[in-house]
Amino acid sequence: MINMQLLIASFLSLVVTLGVEQVNPANSAANSLSVRPVAGSVQSANDGALASVRRSDDSSRGADQRLLRLSPTEHLRRANIYMTNRAFEEAREHWRAFIDYYPQEARVPEALLGIGRSYLQSRRNAEALSTFDRLVREYGSTREGREGLNFSAAALLRMGKPSDAADRYAQYIDRFPQGERIDTAHLNIIDTLREAGRSQEAITWIGYTRQRFAGTPTDTNALFARLRLEV
Repeated sequence: MINMQLLIASFLSLVVTLGVEQVNPANSAANSLSVRPVAGSVQSANDGALASVRRSDDSSRGADQRLLRLSPTEHLRRANIYMTNRAFEEAREHWRAFIDYYPQEARVPEALLGIGRSYLQSRRNAEALSTFDRLVREYGSTREGREGLNFSAAALLRMGKPSDAADRYAQYIDRFPQGERIDTAHLNIIDTLREAGRSQEAITWIGYTRQRFAGTPTDTNALFARLRLEV
C-alpha cells in the first residue's frame, strides 16, 4: 500500500504545476461520440438542412424505394447532415449506398466508421462492435481503422465487458503507439482494468502512463486514477 499522504501531495503538486482540469477518462471515448446540442440560428440552419435533404431523398429513390446512385460526395454529404441531426438510420442508408455503389472509393473506411459510430450513439452496441471489427480487419492501416479499434473498446465497455474493453485498448496502444488517441487509450485502459477488477494491472499501466506522459495533463489524470484505486 502506498503512502496516501504522499500520493495526495504529488497529485496536488502536479495540478498546481500544470494548471489543468481533471477529466473522467472512463467516459472519454463515449463523450467524444456525443453530438452537442446547438442553439439559435445554428439549430435553425440544421433543421433547414435536414428538411432539404429529406426532400431530396424523396426524389432520389427507385420503384423499390432504394436510394438511387448519387455522386460519392453527395451520399457522404447527406449522411453527415443526417448524423448531425441524429437521424441515424437515414445516415446509415446513405453510407451503405456509398459503400455498395463505390466499393473501391478511398472514403469507404470513413463511411464504415460513420455507421459504427451511429450504432454506438443509438446504443446498438453489438452492431457497433461488428462494424468496428470489420473496419479494423479490412482497413486497419487507415486513420479510420485506428478509430475503429478505439471505439470497439467503448462498445465492449457499454456491453458490460470491461475486461475485453481493456484488452482492446491494449491492442490499440501496441499497434498504434503514435495513434491519434494514444493518450486517452492509456487512461481508458486504467479505468477499464479497475472496473474489471484487475487492479494490479491497472497500477502497472498507471506507471507506464505517468512515465510516457510525464508533466502533462495525462500524467495528472493517471495519478488521479491511482488515488481512486486507494479509496
